[in-house]
This record gives sequence, C-alpha cells and structure tokens, in this order.
Amino acid sequence: MSEQHPPVFPGNGQDDVTHFGFRNVPKSQKAGQVAQVFHSVAGKYDLMNDLMSMGIHRLWKRFTIELSGVRPGHQVLDIAGGTGDLTMKFSDLVGPTGKVFLADINASMLQVGRGRLTDRGYAGNIEYVQADAEHLPFPENSFQAVSIAFGLRNVTDKQKALESMFRVLKPGGRLLVLEFSKPVQ
Repeated sequence: MSEQHPPVFPGNGQDDVTHFGFRNVPKSQKAGQVAQVFHSVAGKYDLMNDLMSMGIHRLWKRFTIELSGVRPGHQVLDIAGGTGDLTMKFSDLVGPTGKVFLADINASMLQVGRGRLTDRGYAGNIEYVQADAEHLPFPENSFQAVSIAFGLRNVTDKQKALESMFRVLKPGGRLLVLEFSKPVQ
C-alpha cells in the first residue's frame, strides 16, 4: 500500500504574505482578520452560504458525505466545522459507537454550531474543539475521515494545515476538502 502524502502548493515567491479575499496581507495579520469576519457573521453564516452558493453548497455537502466512506463506529474530524452541517450528517453515520469532533478556530462559530446541534437533539457522539487546522491537537492516525468545507481558503499556511490533516488521518482514511476556489492545477 502506498504512503499518503499531502499535496504541495507551489510558492508564490512572497513567503511573508498570503491571500485574504482578493488581496494579499501579511501572514501575521491573516488569522486576526479571518477571526474578525467570522465573529461578526457567526449567527448568519448558514444564510450567507445559501446566498453565496445559491443553495448549491447543500448538494456539494451531501455528495461529500456520500464519498466519505464513514460508517458506524468511525472517528471523524470536521475542521472549520462552524455551524455543524457536516458534523450533523457524520454524527448520524457514526452512530452511538463513533465520535465526531467539530473543530473550529473561531469560538463564536463553535458556539453557534454547538447551539444548533443541541437544539436539533444531537448529543453524545459529538465533541467540540477550538483548534487551528495548522496545529491539530490530536494524535497521529486518529480519524477514518477528516473534512474541511469552505475553510481551507481561510487558513494562513495551507501546506502546514494539509500536513496536519494527513498526520491525524488513519492509513486508508479519507481527506475531504470542499471549496469554492479554482484549483491551481
């Protein structure tokens, strides 16, 4: 069986800057700017996704779940899980013997996600973790599936985040990246 390796993103020759929306910002400022945006929109995030994608994100998420291979008893990590759309579906799939970790760097998004899932009766197999995708606080080979939906673009160092995701993914596990952006290659 071949080893899993994260993809390598080509450098842009500007190691001290990264993208934020349609402009470049110093890497040292990106996390703070992303945090401000998500603190301000946490309560309206789902509506924004519906408007920006014209509802298509729901079909993409359903397709992602179908590709996940997640089954009862699995351990799943939903990075940048925010309001819990994927977490909810993964929770149904893993059942009472599995566990889903909803991870988000933003405390406001986690709070909205926890409230939303609790209001819908989801409890018992979901844990909430405030975590940075670049430094995931989990042991190696922990998860059968790791997902990040519309969150990779907000990460300062994508290469570092992908390496962190692959580190916690079990051999043969699936990394599911859902994003609006255009592929480089």
